[in-house]
This record gives sequence, C-alpha cells and structure tokens, in this order.
Amino acid sequence: MKSAAARPTSPGATRSTAKVRSECYKKITENIFALSFITASAPPEARAGGLSRRLDRRRETGVALVTAILVVALASIAAAAILSAANIAIHRAGNLQDSEKAWWYADGVEAWVATILERDAKDNSTDSFKDAWAKPVDYLPVDEGYVKGRIDDLQGRFNLNNFGDADPQRYKVYVALFERLLQNIEGADPSQAQPLAAAIRDWIDSDSDPTGYDGAEDSEYLSHAPPYRTPNRPMESVSEVLAVKGMTRELYDRLTHCASTPAGPVSCITALPVYPTAINLNTAPEPLLRALSKQPTGALDLFLRDRNIKPLENAADAFNAPPAGFLTAADGITQKMVTVQSDFFLLRAEVFIGSGRLALYSFYWRPSQGATIVLGRSTDIE
Repeated sequence: MKSAAARPTSPGATRSTAKVRSECYKKITENIFALSFITASAPPEARAGGLSRRLDRRRETGVALVTAILVVALASIAAAAILSAANIAIHRAGNLQDSEKAWWYADGVEAWVATILERDAKDNSTDSFKDAWAKPVDYLPVDEGYVKGRIDDLQGRFNLNNFGDADPQRYKVYVALFERLLQNIEGADPSQAQPLAAAIRDWIDSDSDPTGYDGAEDSEYLSHAPPYRTPNRPMESVSEVLAVKGMTRELYDRLTHCASTPAGPVSCITALPVYPTAINLNTAPEPLLRALSKQPTGALDLFLRDRNIKPLENAADAFNAPPAGFLTAADGITQKMVTVQSDFFLLRAEVFIGSGRLALYSFYWRPSQGATIVLGRSTDIE
C-alpha cells in the first residue's frame, strides 16, 4: 500500500496558523497575570499555601502575648494604687486617733494645773519660785507618750495695758519703767519707749485723740494695707502689740525672750485683761526687776541671788533701807506697783502621743475668792 503523500501548505494558511497560536499565548499570559493578582490581593485566610497560614498563626500568638503583658501591668498598677491609698488611710486614722488622745491628755493637764493653783493659794500667801506650780515638768510618762510643760507667772511681767492708766502721773512712771527695761535688754533701743508707749495708749483708750506727737489713732492705721482701726480696748494677747505703730518683730522677739532659764526663754511683757496690775517681785525676770530702779544697788544683786530660796514675804520689804531694800520711792515706783502675790498664770504644755504633738497654752485667772478660771486657751502660740 502506498503512503499518502503530504499535502502542500499554502503561504496564507501558514500565516493564519501563526496568528492563532500568538493569540492563544496572549490569552494564557493574561489569565496567568489575572490569577496572580487575585491571589496576591486576597485576604490571608483565602491565600493558598502552608507558609502563609504559619505566618498568620505566629502573628496572632505575638499579639496575644503583648495583650497578656499589658493586662498584667495594668493589674499591678491598680493593685499598687489600692495598697497606697489603704496605707495612707491607715496612717491618717492613726494620726487622728493620736491627736484625739493628745487633746484628752492636754485637757486633763489643764484641769490638773487649776487644782495646783487653787491648792497653792490655800497653802501660801505669796507666789514665788519655791511654790509647787513653779516647778517645770520635763517628762511625765503617759500611755503611748509623755507630757511636758511649765507654769509662768504673768504678773512677773510688765503689763502693756498699764499704758492705758487714766492717771497721767502713773502713765509717766510706766513710760520711764519701759524705757529702762529697753536699756536692760541687749539690742533694744530705749528711744523707742516713748513713741511706742503713746501708740499703745491710743490703741487702748476710748477716744480718738492721739497722745502727743507719737500717738496713733485710726487715721494712722487706715492707710495700711489692709487698713484697720484701733480697737479702743485693752489688748487681749501680747502678740496684738505687733499691730501697734512702732513695734517691730525684732523688738517684740527681744521683749518676749528677755531672759533665759533652765526651763526656757522668759518674756518681760504680757497683756492682762485688767490694768493697772502690779509686778510680782519674786518672779519678775532680771531685766524687768532692774528696770524698777534707776540705780540698782548691791541689795538687788543679793535678792536676785537668794530669791529662789528666800523670796519676799511682803512687797513693802523691798522699800526698806539698804542693805535689805532695793527700791526707792524716789524712782517713782510705789508699793501699789509691785506685789508678791499673783492672780494670772500661763500654762505651757506639750503632749506627745505616738507620732503626734500638741502644744497647749492656757490662760488662768485665780481670784482671791472662788475657783480658778481658764480665761482662754490656744494651740502652738501664746
């Protein structure tokens, strides 16, 4: 059998076949490109292949770990804040409890001192450093703490309200006494005595007329910032004198710390609710006692040395002839201006309970008849 002979191909047929083949290649390429684009833009869960799934699982594990660490950190911060607030609340409650206990102890000390003063008045006709009330208490143990304090004789000081005395002659004597007091205090200027006394007199008296050139009534203080007026009444506290014309903080500190004792600094001035008041010779600090005389003598030195043991029993004894006496009427000081008995006292008490401290200043009036009265009290300031 003869094989069939190959059919000849025309040039047109060859070109047609090549064109078809080219178009097929083009279609295939386009389909492959489209498939690749769809695969790349599909979400992770729609992608094919194990590698993509493994990467997704690792990413999810990392996010979970970071979230867990963040939750633990926030919980730790919250727990620390709660513990801190609880600790502060516990300390606050403890401090309040200690303060309440301190107040009760201070109240008890105040009542105790009133009893001591009343008993002293029954046992003694004079007041001096030999008396029981004059002994400071450095350490008195109580539950969870201790108490310390002392009693000061306020009539052992110069009463600033004495400048309000209506008697002009006695007023001059008080001014001269105050001037000598400033002379006896280191760093004080005696020339301040006259203008300061006049300003204090105007602060106390009820009129609106200045006392001489140095006086000061409302017109003086209304120009201050802030403005204020004279109260026209006796000073209720010695610190009130800081508002008076001519008084400086430096001078005030020197007057209220004019002498030192083992129990602490002593003041030479006070503000008592009545005036004039006499000065207790047995308890007056040395600068004030020396100011009572224009020319202090050796008799005064002997009295200062021995008065803790041998106090005066009668104020008139100070006017005896030397060597026993150390005051003279020629200096303007009369027997009514001095005394050996006192009616006004100040308690300085400190109570320490736990980590707290309370300072109490109580002002007593011990009348000649009747119970001792607390006229006022303050904390942390006299």
